[in-house]
Amino acid sequence: MRDRIDKVMEILAIKGYRSVTELSADLHVSEGTVRRYLDRLEEKDLIRRTHGGAYSGQDITEVDYRVRETVRRAEKEAIGRLAWTLIEPGDSIFVDAGSTAAHLAAAMDNSRRITVVTNSTIVLQILESRPNIDTILIGGKAHGPSHSLVGPLAEEAVKQFHFSKAFLGANGIDLEEGLTQSNVEEVPIKKRVAANSKEVIVLADSSKFNRNVFVTFLPLERVNVILTDTGISPELKKALEERHIRVLVAGPESDGSG
Repeated sequence: MRDRIDKVMEILAIKGYRSVTELSADLHVSEGTVRRYLDRLEEKDLIRRTHGGAYSGQDITEVDYRVRETVRRAEKEAIGRLAWTLIEPGDSIFVDAGSTAAHLAAAMDNSRRITVVTNSTIVLQILESRPNIDTILIGGKAHGPSHSLVGPLAEEAVKQFHFSKAFLGANGIDLEEGLTQSNVEEVPIKKRVAANSKEVIVLADSSKFNRNVFVTFLPLERVNVILTDTGISPELKKALEERHIRVLVAGPESDGSG
């Protein structure tokens, strides 16, 4: 068993993500056996589990979107629904790349005429069938894991726009460092979007708090609203509000009252 558990670690280190079915085929064991191996590794904090699979201990931002989309999905869906209630007819908004931002796009219906600018190909795919939403995809270099467009072309394109609201994601939120990100290529776009927005709204499930990863892209002083889930501690919520940040908590059936 020990050899097989070591093999799981080796496979995830190489592949980044693997489903239970794939690991079962890799190891020639049942899916139930794979799940037991993953349970043991997760208990030791050596891997991260998702619905139907697992990924290595590397930062999840560099794991493919198909993995990140399954992590804390219910919380992200609730945050997306709550974010949609903040958007008004006539708004021109930016929607970031990322799994939580994609759930905002999924929550959008045709009840409001708005313009959405994004660097996310996932957001584009969701919104292109919404006739009341004018969707603009900025150009740039494709970044595979996040299904986003980055680089100088994207940075130059986003400079042309001014937004009533920007919905940004972050890999980490720290009271001292602010919003942090692991993928350096996304940082210039996030900075420019924040500078060109009347209101900066951060979409972050509670696992992102008290994390400081790699590079800061925005101080908390530039954040107007944070949308998160019920996992945020009362102490942290109070600390953020003392910095004049509006903190909205999305429950499972959030409709804007949370």
